[in-house]
Amino acid sequence: MTTPAKPPISTPLHHPLYLTTGDYSGDCLGISILMEVDRSEIEKVLAPTPFEFVAPYAWIEAYIYTTITGFAEYEDTFGDYYGSTGVVIPARYGEHTGGYYAHCFKNKDYGTAPGREAMGFPIKYAELRMQKIGRAVTATTRRPTASIDLSLVIGDGTTKPPVDVVRSPHLLLQSIPSVERDKVMLQQIIKRDVSSSSSLTAVAGEPAVDFLPTGSGVDELAWLKAGRPIYGEFFSGKFRGAFGTVLSTTASPELRKRLGV
Repeated sequence: MTTPAKPPISTPLHHPLYLTTGDYSGDCLGISILMEVDRSEIEKVLAPTPFEFVAPYAWIEAYIYTTITGFAEYEDTFGDYYGSTGVVIPARYGEHTGGYYAHCFKNKDYGTAPGREAMGFPIKYAELRMQKIGRAVTATTRRPTASIDLSLVIGDGTTKPPVDVVRSPHLLLQSIPSVERDKVMLQQIIKRDVSSSSSLTAVAGEPAVDFLPTGSGVDELAWLKAGRPIYGEFFSGKFRGAFGTVLSTTASPELRKRLGV
């Protein structure tokens, strides 16, 4: 008799110290595509944030982890590999320059479902697929508000980015809303650098990006559509998670009053 698969467990935000599957590291592979985007579009995305404009570019990255299953306490015996698709914008905060994580789509990671409030990543669920056949790598992301296809032919195209565009460390916003009013109660700006803790090797390739119609009529990625891919790479190796560094903390007057500070 076979044992039925254990269903996923969603760990609520009020108990963040949940069990994990162990060491948050594993084999990773994916593609990164550098898009040249009109400056005004980048500035619109950064406008609600405390981050400043650096350059008119954005990285679109899609990757899967073939030997880890995410943070939640379950045995992943079904479905696709745990993966992510992200859009990272070069940005500056004070003396710190990095990549602002503007979008983060995941197919799993149930324990961090709240996304930005818990970790600083604006996580939303999506169907993610990645396939590598010979030198061709394709990645798809599908959700009602975003639909995109990425592809890369390894070994073709330019051998290095035409510009030096920062994407790491990641700059994140941890924003916890107030339950009493439509405003942020507590916000922290976080710097997190997995590039220094991981061991990944990249090989350049010829990139292509296709934006598809969304089912809802709302398109979170519409600001990227007029951009053009100018560089791509396939990366693989050992991924290892990293703690973040808090750069600043801001509390609302109401929270400060309740805390007596």
